[in-house]
Amino acid sequence: MDPYVYSNTNILINKLNIKDEKELIDVEAQLIIAGILDITSIFAEINFQEYRSLQKIHHFLFHELYSWAGEFRTINIYKTERVLNGLSVDYSNEDQITSDLKAIFSWANSKLWNYSNPQLAEDFSTLMTNLWRVHPYREGNTRTLSIFMKLFAEANNLGFNAQLLSQHAGYLRNALVLAAVEEASEPQYLLKMITDALNLDTLNMVQLGDEESSNYQVIGQYDVSKYEEKPFKTDFDTK
Repeated sequence: MDPYVYSNTNILINKLNIKDEKELIDVEAQLIIAGILDITSIFAEINFQEYRSLQKIHHFLFHELYSWAGEFRTINIYKTERVLNGLSVDYSNEDQITSDLKAIFSWANSKLWNYSNPQLAEDFSTLMTNLWRVHPYREGNTRTLSIFMKLFAEANNLGFNAQLLSQHAGYLRNALVLAAVEEASEPQYLLKMITDALNLDTLNMVQLGDEESSNYQVIGQYDVSKYEEKPFKTDFDTK
């Protein structure tokens, strides 16, 4: 049995003992919004040059709801993806999460994170893709990573329109899926979004117009404007 869920359900065991899926989603969303609004309170405590920064952010966002907030998952996970014809990204094995993250941060620390780097958007996209492919937590990976990238940009004095990512969560997740798949990856969708986000002044963010918003509705043949959240499968589902 998956140790993270209530028996015979896909509902994550939580501190509020909520066993209704919709209610849990609603409460989680409210807590995440509150956490995002207050995330700057821990900014000075985060060392963006090492993998524990991801743990600190995840814990801050989810600790009121999950006892395992900030802790790496102890099982392997899978999720069918429409843009992969029902296949899953190969996320890191649970026993390789730490070593994979260390390797990614070692690579990141060798890069130049400012506008004098002509490959800045590519490097930023690569960092985001590689971290997302690890998927170190049982839940909350994309949200944690989005916040990490926003704070990472701020720590390096980069203008970054995080609102662009949050307004188009469906596009972002599917772009990450296509960038992270190991065979025949398609990184261009994520690169487009990251390039746009890095070119926008975060001090003067405005709502995207209808024409600009339409740029983030379709990936290939798929309408990704409305992402339907599906539960992860685990090793226990195959036994």
